[in-house]
Amino acid sequence: MKPLAQGLPPISSDILQLPIRDMTQLFNAPPINPLSPALPEALGVSGAEYLLQQLEIKRPTMLTTVQLIFPEGCSADISPQAKNALRSYAEARIPQQQTLLRETRRNGWRLTGYAVILLAFFLALSSLFASELTERLRPLIRKTFEYGFEIIGWVMLWYPIEVLIFQPIAIRSRIKALRRLMELQVVAEAGERDIPAF
Repeated sequence: MKPLAQGLPPISSDILQLPIRDMTQLFNAPPINPLSPALPEALGVSGAEYLLQQLEIKRPTMLTTVQLIFPEGCSADISPQAKNALRSYAEARIPQQQTLLRETRRNGWRLTGYAVILLAFFLALSSLFASELTERLRPLIRKTFEYGFEIIGWVMLWYPIEVLIFQPIAIRSRIKALRRLMELQVVAEAGERDIPAF
């Protein structure tokens, strides 16, 4: 039985092995096949997406080379072609991600403005139930509305904060990974691991 892709031992800490069936799997996600030794098939993602995920979680000095492993019968003389393809892919994706970053920030500020207005509104309602105007209400009802409206007001800020702060962090991380992808050395091998058809 062939070893699963997830169980491939690393050659060294700066080299990542990527078993794939052909070049199309480098950029197109194939149907999921958990028993396949080809990583894109085992995970259901493209090879480039898998590389980006690894680059996002590894420090810059920990991954410098990707070793593409093809099945028997494939030419191993495709390293320059694969490197150029990955570079072109990254060059096309970086402007897209930069545009997404700008739009996310703009949307975050817009949502924050709405959320601040709603916060002021709900805090005003909370203050109303804490004032003498509602003294005739039962204490339980009064406190429920007072604290309830205050909590709702602050909760309104959660999503704008996520859009304004945390989503840009994730996008910047992807941009850094794309830039590192452009600098990766690519080595292709054929025949060391036969990737059977399932």
